Amino acid sequence: MSSRINDELKLSLIQFNNIYLPMWEEFPNFQVYMDQLVSLGNRYLKDLSDSELTPSMINSYVKKGLMQRPEKKKYDASHIAELLVISLLKTIYPLEVVKNCINEILKEQSVEQAYNSFANLFNDTLHNIENSSYNFIDTSNTLELTEKFAIRAVICKLVSQKLIDSYYKK
Repeated sequence: MSSRINDELKLSLIQFNNIYLPMWEEFPNFQVYMDQLVSLGNRYLKDLSDSELTPSMINSYVKKGLMQRPEKKKYDASHIAELLVISLLKTIYPLEVVKNCINEILKEQSVEQAYNSFANLFNDTLHNIENSSYNFIDTSNTLELTEKFAIRAVICKLVSQKLIDSYYKK
């Protein structure tokens, strides 16, 4: 890999060390209104998502059964956790698949346990991407490097979709 591309890649990957998904304990321990939920969600996802959350998105998630209904127009930590997970997973899966996976996980764990498990795995993967990336990067071409990352993402999505499909065939 050329020195310039190697340096650019290292710099890009190092930036991931300062980004993380908050843990449950970092959520407010009081209920919030829709505008506060949107603001919190956008703050937590600032470096992790390309699109900003809106009240209409959240209303749609509630209507489709992806998120619990608020109590008297107030949202709690469970809603924040659901919103973050949905926002990240919807980038690779249809909302119906996200909903089914969340429902299955919540049969075995509380929202808090499931969210913390997800956040830990997400953060560990994000912070270790620098180490795992060099295992398949040996190019001096930025476009080729980009293509390799994209291909890896597609393959990971395909494998995870197969696992989801086989789980539901049981």
